[in-house]
Amino acid sequence: MTKRISFSQLVEKIQSQRLTPQDARDYFLVEPNPHRPFDFNTYINPDNVDLKNVESLARDADQLVRHIPSPGRGKKARKGAPTKRPIVAEGDSWFRLPHVFPFPRTCIDYLQEWGYSITNLAHWGDTLDEMLLAGEFWPYVDSGYELQLFSAGGNDILGNGSLASFLNLFDVDHAKPTDAPYYVRQSFFDNLDIVVSNIETGLILPMAARHASKKIIMHGYDYVIPRPQGPWLGSPMQSRGLDPTFNAGLCQAIVRLMIDAYNTRLKALASKYNAVFTHLDLRGTVGKAEWFDELHGKDAAARKIATRFAKTLDALAITANQRKIAKTYLLERPAA
Repeated sequence: MTKRISFSQLVEKIQSQRLTPQDARDYFLVEPNPHRPFDFNTYINPDNVDLKNVESLARDADQLVRHIPSPGRGKKARKGAPTKRPIVAEGDSWFRLPHVFPFPRTCIDYLQEWGYSITNLAHWGDTLDEMLLAGEFWPYVDSGYELQLFSAGGNDILGNGSLASFLNLFDVDHAKPTDAPYYVRQSFFDNLDIVVSNIETGLILPMAARHASKKIIMHGYDYVIPRPQGPWLGSPMQSRGLDPTFNAGLCQAIVRLMIDAYNTRLKALASKYNAVFTHLDLRGTVGKAEWFDELHGKDAAARKIATRFAKTLDALAITANQRKIAKTYLLERPAA
C-alpha cells in the first residue's frame, strides 16, 4: 500500500531527484489531451498526496511533472565519442514525454544517456507558434550553443485538435488507400503553408541572420497510425466516417499523405537554406509494432530515432572539424 505524503514532501522528492519511477506512478496521473495533439493532462493523485490548501494543483500538475528527471533505465554508452558541441533541443512530445509510467523514453533521453551535451527545452503539447513566440532557445544559441534540434509542427499540421476540419466525409466510392487524396481538403494545405512559412520566417531566417555558422536539425515525424477511438487521430477521423477499425489502410494512407506533404516542404527549406537548416527524414524508421500510442513510439522506436539524430550530429561535427582544419592549414601554410 502506498504511503500517503504531503504536497511539500512530493515537491522535495522532485527537487532532490529522489522521486523513483514507482513514486511517479503512485503520485501522478496522466492522460491524453484529446483537444490538443501531442499533449497530455497531468494531475496529482489525491488518494496518495495530501492536497489541503493546494487543491487546484490536483487538476494541473504540468510544471511538477515536467521537472521529474528521466529514470535513465538501461543506460548504455554508445560506441564512438559523440560530439561535445553544446546542443539545445526545443520541441514537443517527440523530444519530451512525462517521466511517469507507462510512458516510454524519447530520442532526447537516449542522446543524453549516450553522452551528447543537450539542454532540453521541449515540452509535450507545445505548438510551433508557442515555441517561436517564447524564443527560449535563442539565449542558448546566442551564448555559444552551436547546434539546435527542433521538433515542431505536428500539432499545427493536425489542426491543433481540429483534424476533422481538414477531412472530407467518407464516401463508399472512395474506400481504397489510393483514394487518400480525395479526403484531404485544401484547408490542410493552406494551413501547412502557414506552418512552413512560420518555420522559415520565425526560425531559419533569424538563425541565418544571427548565426550563419550554426545549424538547425529538424525532423518531420514518421508515419503515425490512427487507432479506433484514438484521441488525436482515430476519433476525429471517425467523426467524418473514416473508421480505422474498418478502413485501416485508407486512414493510414491519409495520414501518410499529410506526413509526406510536411516532409516535402521541410526538404525544400533544407535545400534553400542548407547552410543553417538540415531536414532529418524519419519516415519509415518506426515499425508498425513499435508505436506506443497514435503519435509516439515505444522505447525501441525512440532508440532508432536517436540513432538517426546521432549520425547526423556526428556527421556535422566531422564537417565542422574539417572546416577548422582547412582554415588552420590556410592560415599556417607558407606564402607562395
